[in-house]
Amino acid sequence: MLTATRGPYVLVIQPDDDPFNPREDDNFGKMVCFHRRYHLGDHHNYIDKDDFLRDLYLKTVGDDERGAHRYERALDLMNYKIKAPFGSPSYEREVDERLMKVISQKFLMLPLYLYDHSGITMNTTGFSCPWDSGQVGWIYASKEDALREFGGKTFTAATRKKAEDRMRGEVEYYDSYLRGEAYGFELYKDGELEDSCWGFIGSNEEALKGIEDYLPDACSGMTGELVERDSPRSMLKMFLDHARVQVAQAAKDFEKTPRQQTLQTEVR
Repeated sequence: MLTATRGPYVLVIQPDDDPFNPREDDNFGKMVCFHRRYHLGDHHNYIDKDDFLRDLYLKTVGDDERGAHRYERALDLMNYKIKAPFGSPSYEREVDERLMKVISQKFLMLPLYLYDHSGITMNTTGFSCPWDSGQVGWIYASKEDALREFGGKTFTAATRKKAEDRMRGEVEYYDSYLRGEAYGFELYKDGELEDSCWGFIGSNEEALKGIEDYLPDACSGMTGELVERDSPRSMLKMFLDHARVQVAQAAKDFEKTPRQQTLQTEVR
């Protein structure tokens, strides 16, 4: 827990234990994941990754009887062309790659990897530990959606980069959510709650920047004056100390007022 005091204000920043899931908001990419224990990414109705890839394949070549026949024919041909043992991880991986080569005509896809050890974290590049990590799905977007989002009449390398960078950014943001990197603040004035807001997701530095932008002008820069409080006792002491300062200042102001009134009377 972090706190800062300035005049009548006390700023308290602490973890948000129940942040809003960013995948329930509007996003550019669609995140499809498959995991036995965790509900990850966007909601979907696919049975497994084969069902998902089949759907994108058909959306690429034609979602009709002819497209379905082409899909089945492609799988049959792979049985002869792929040298790895049928059903082995190597075989499945090559099948996925061949299907995605066709899918890439209309869609952009990035793999999603999960590392599960004393918490979970996600990225698009993979993790060094082979025992506690693996691919759990993809984030994807259509080239048509990319053109609508970033403009242009034709799909270019620049459009691809913008779209993939956007999807990577969404994964990084979701990863912060998965790792519990979410914060909120409470702003007190004269001991009363003045304002509060929760759901600042990202690293500590990113969250503080978002909170700083949210604070009133009188509190500008307070996020740079934060002090860590590691126990309820230290928090209570901070509030009491702040209250004593405010009471002392109020007493001085009260004493000063009668003297000012007296001086004004004598001048008259």
